[in-house]
Amino acid sequence: MSKKDERISDKAESEEALEKSKKKKKPCLIIRILKFFIPWKGDSVGDVIRKLIFAASLAVFIITAVPLLTDVAEMYHDEKISQELNDIYIPEKDPIVIEKYEEEGLPLPSFDALLDINKDVVGYIRINGTSINYPVVRGEDNDHYLNHDIYGNINKSGTVMMDYRNDIKKNDKSDNFIVYGHNMAIGTYFAGLNEYWRTLYDSYESPSMKMYKEHPTITFNTLYEQSEWKIFAIGLYNTNYNHGEVFDYINKLSFRNSEEFNDYIIEIMDRSDIFTDVDIQYGDDILTLSTCVWPYPDNEYIRLGVFARKVRKGESKKVNVDVAKVNANVKRWQWVYDYVAKQMGVQSYDWSYSTWDRSKLLSYTQEEADEDGYIFPSR
Repeated sequence: MSKKDERISDKAESEEALEKSKKKKKPCLIIRILKFFIPWKGDSVGDVIRKLIFAASLAVFIITAVPLLTDVAEMYHDEKISQELNDIYIPEKDPIVIEKYEEEGLPLPSFDALLDINKDVVGYIRINGTSINYPVVRGEDNDHYLNHDIYGNINKSGTVMMDYRNDIKKNDKSDNFIVYGHNMAIGTYFAGLNEYWRTLYDSYESPSMKMYKEHPTITFNTLYEQSEWKIFAIGLYNTNYNHGEVFDYINKLSFRNSEEFNDYIIEIMDRSDIFTDVDIQYGDDILTLSTCVWPYPDNEYIRLGVFARKVRKGESKKVNVDVAKVNANVKRWQWVYDYVAKQMGVQSYDWSYSTWDRSKLLSYTQEEADEDGYIFPSR
């Protein structure tokens, strides 16, 4: 072999060895990924800082996200269990059977399967076309079912429950059934009630009132009675005395006389964000739905109340939703007045006077109106 050939051969061997060396030294994909995110020997100061910031951010994300995802998974699991009960409860269709059991004060057969699961079941609530479709229980207090499902298992969502002080029996029935449900982040349980309030303010010029107009009635059946209920008020309530007035709408379960009833309804209507065409009178049964709501920043003490009265015997279930309107002078509490004043750039803001047409309160007499200094707008 000539010297020229030897040089060519040596060069080829050298290039081949270099190529093999490069291939051998090229790190695997995992190492390359790690080196991109984790500080590595030979990194510049800027690369080290970048990687440390990324690592810290990733750690914070994992610490935050894992519990959140766990909570969401639990909520969906809770909802799945609850919705499986939809097929278990089927309202009684035969009016003769309903009338017979209601007159005798006996639990309706439609509840037998639910009572086999839990003897604390006292009713079933449904708002057609929404996710609100749940059995209702009543415990020995208002705490147990905040974090227990209908099977008695600890859970995140709790169970829709009636106030433990309520009585559903025919001869001792409460005047105001109060039912609680959590406002779950995934939109389950009583979260849907917030749509009633939100759609009263979804447009400054012309609020849609979409939720109310599409769902003005509630189906709420107790063990002893199947009933439809017409919504007449929707309002926000403060539970923190440090923030101003606390109106205890959940502590009025019965009324001693018409005057007490009338006073309560007027207080509710002054605080209602909506005026409807539904009238009400002493002797009507009331249904109050209560859940958490967060319409204002940094204020976890607010509750949403949706109030309905039972459809009277022989009365149509239909509601004229077209005449409903937003209460432009709704009564709030001091924290809200201060908040509104700050937003408006004024020194003070306060509630002025009642604007609800009390002729809708059929048991409110002219004598009571005279004592209150109230003038009926339609008289």
